[in-house]
Amino acid sequence: MSALDHDVPARVERGAPRASALAAPRRGAAPLRRVGIVGLAAAVPVIALITLWPTHFLLRIKPRVVQGIEWLHARDMFEWIYWTRLEVLANVAMFVPLALLLAFVLGARRWWLALVLCLAVTVGIEATQHFMPGRVASMRDIVANGAGAAIGVALAALVEGTLRFERRVASNPLRLGRRSDEPGVSSGANPRSH
Repeated sequence: MSALDHDVPARVERGAPRASALAAPRRGAAPLRRVGIVGLAAAVPVIALITLWPTHFLLRIKPRVVQGIEWLHARDMFEWIYWTRLEVLANVAMFVPLALLLAFVLGARRWWLALVLCLAVTVGIEATQHFMPGRVASMRDIVANGAGAAIGVALAALVEGTLRFERRVASNPLRLGRRSDEPGVSSGANPRSH
């Protein structure tokens, strides 16, 4: 093999995967992906238990919760809280971590897929609950879970964007995260002087 052979790209056979498809995941994405996988391994069984248990666990504690809410209201505290609102907030809160962790696993560029999967999960849960005695399917739950998923995906994008910015700044602190391949911007030149 001559020195010139190193400059010639290797011939790609028909049907062979391209190098970009086989490339290792980004260095910064791997820790978030691991957090997402471990978190999903813990969160999915808990969510399945809460949503698919034959009797709604909140109904067992409802009398005590309502009694606590009434106690707060009697003291002019948290008057905006009542049982239905608390139940909606619980549905929102349940899907925030699910979407966040799913977006970590899928990556920031596939945030939409995490959102679609969460919506599919909530529709599946409500469809299953429709046929379960003691459970009630509700469009309000789908909307609340969807809102929680949107919040979770937004938080994941914020975390990944912040980490990406920090890595860029750390790799070249003088550029402060500005890309050198921006049109009209050369390294060291002031873009406003053109």
